[in-house]
Amino acid sequence: MAAVKGAAPAEGKKVAQAYAAPESSTGKMVFLMVGVWVSFTVFGWATEALTSKPYGSANEKFHFTWSLVLLQSVGNSIVGAAMIYITGAGSLTGGVPAKDWLIAGGAYLGAHKFGLLSLGYIIFPMQVLVKSCKAIPVMFGEVLFEREVKITTGKLVSVAMLCAGVVVFTFGKGSKKGEKFELDDKMITGLFFVLLALLCDGVYGPYQNRIKTKAKAAGNHITGYHNMFNMNIWQGVLALGFCLFYGELAKLADFVARNPSVLPDLAKFTLAMAVGNLFIFQLQSSAGALAVTKTTTVRKLISVLFSVWYFGHSMMPLQWAGVAMVFLSEPVNMMISGGKAKAH
Repeated sequence: MAAVKGAAPAEGKKVAQAYAAPESSTGKMVFLMVGVWVSFTVFGWATEALTSKPYGSANEKFHFTWSLVLLQSVGNSIVGAAMIYITGAGSLTGGVPAKDWLIAGGAYLGAHKFGLLSLGYIIFPMQVLVKSCKAIPVMFGEVLFEREVKITTGKLVSVAMLCAGVVVFTFGKGSKKGEKFELDDKMITGLFFVLLALLCDGVYGPYQNRIKTKAKAAGNHITGYHNMFNMNIWQGVLALGFCLFYGELAKLADFVARNPSVLPDLAKFTLAMAVGNLFIFQLQSSAGALAVTKTTTVRKLISVLFSVWYFGHSMMPLQWAGVAMVFLSEPVNMMISGGKAKAH
């Protein structure tokens, strides 16, 4: 009987230590980051096919962006729910009020849609220039929603290098012929949409951190699969509303009936996004919003570098300098922080 009494505290101590232990390790972080980079490089190929390839004898273009958001939300929600069930992670909501998931999911939708809307008013290099500063609103969003988070010197330098590197890379060759950077009404509108997208970026990632903190205080354990399911289910509900409002689903059905060859591209798009988000939401759960932001920003550069290698494009020396700045941002952070930089 004494042995039983002695075993219980020991077992309880093990459980407590497991919950107190850091959720991320170097090996796990590397695995998740590489998973994000590979999955979303494939996702980029699928997206490019849908948005640029003409379909059918009439050479029709696919332009159903609300439906794409809905499609990826459905795919991600199904995968997230399946993983919660398979891993025995508890209820689908994780015990989190629907209001909190709705706030995060709404901002998630806004970040996607406002970014797409901006491209109707400004050129792509300008959009990348502004969006490359995504880490800044996310960093301040973490301070706003998680008041214990401090902005260290190393983190500031790292984020500045990351943003500057993407900007230098983007403009390393200069703009194309005929492209202007005049601050007219059209450009102001496009910049307004990009800033709205950045505002949403600064809300949904850090707010997920807040959800996780509140859930832990209430005795609940939120996994990356909970984030994946709930963020996407609410984004999907909102996107469905817009699809119905604009009558986009009927138009999409007509497009698919006329051009069935679009179905494989839609399948690749959905699968690649779902697999990529498995890595994204695990990284969010383990390391925080800023780590996700920096990883996905580097992913954009990896996609471009892969294109340079695969298609034989040339790169200017200034662009290589931008690449170096991005990849050296985190080592610099760790050097300034004395090798104790936090993941997020």
